[in-house]
Amino acid sequence: MEPTGPDRLTKGTSAYHPEELLRYRIVGTGPHSVVLLHGFAASGHTWDELVPFFPPDIYTLHLLDLKGHGSSTKSSGNDYSPLHNACLVAAHIRSHGLNNVTLIGHSLGGVVGLLCALDCPDITRLILLDAPVFPQKIPRFMRILRLPFLGPLLMSALPPEKIARKGLEAVFYRQERITGQLVERYAAVYRRQGSARALARTVRQIVPPGSAELTARYNTLSIPVLILWGEHDRVVKPWQADRLHRELRDSQLIVIPDCGHNPHEELAEQTFGLIRDFLTSCYVDKRTFTC
Repeated sequence: MEPTGPDRLTKGTSAYHPEELLRYRIVGTGPHSVVLLHGFAASGHTWDELVPFFPPDIYTLHLLDLKGHGSSTKSSGNDYSPLHNACLVAAHIRSHGLNNVTLIGHSLGGVVGLLCALDCPDITRLILLDAPVFPQKIPRFMRILRLPFLGPLLMSALPPEKIARKGLEAVFYRQERITGQLVERYAAVYRRQGSARALARTVRQIVPPGSAELTARYNTLSIPVLILWGEHDRVVKPWQADRLHRELRDSQLIVIPDCGHNPHEELAEQTFGLIRDFLTSCYVDKRTFTC
């Protein structure tokens, strides 16, 4: 299965601005629905190394660009928060009539996915990769980006390839795994018109209001959750994984050795093996799927 598919648009419910659209791709035709959410300053293409491992006759993948990222809305409305993105993702799930959904989220996409799962009963399994689901100090690049006027201006002035390369060096454990294709993937995000402003707004709103009340709800989640973490993640500290694992009712925590913040790109085949094992055990438990 190729990690491609026609780009499409999904619109939020009537509660949202009529021009607030999420770009997405659908890959595969299988009976099991999987929604994938990328991290900060990325797009649905972040999953391109992982997608080919999913058998297309078993899974239907929905690869979304979050608001302010990729080809999705960047200038409609002022809410770029994880909570608002969670509402948009839930709207996508409802509008496509999806049920028994597995949601996979990386980093910021993991935060969005967890918040979405708290209120979306159609999500029945959750996989989180290096997701900062508790407030922590944000990376230096993001602190600069959120500066009014100056942050977006600096980002717009720098070559997209240089920003992409520096970003990948920060999130990969082994620098030799960074390919020209990966650099171009992230550079394409920075080149898009309006990206600097949208990413700056996202950073300013990245910690949701009432975050203590939200995190207190984590232990009400009863669905199975797989927490995957790169052993050498320098962006999101490992205490996040340990705390989330303790607070969730039904979770597994697996630390991936020799890996940084982006397991799905740095060690895609190994990461898929862990995802496959988790999903297979869930489906066997429900007597709906066996290998």
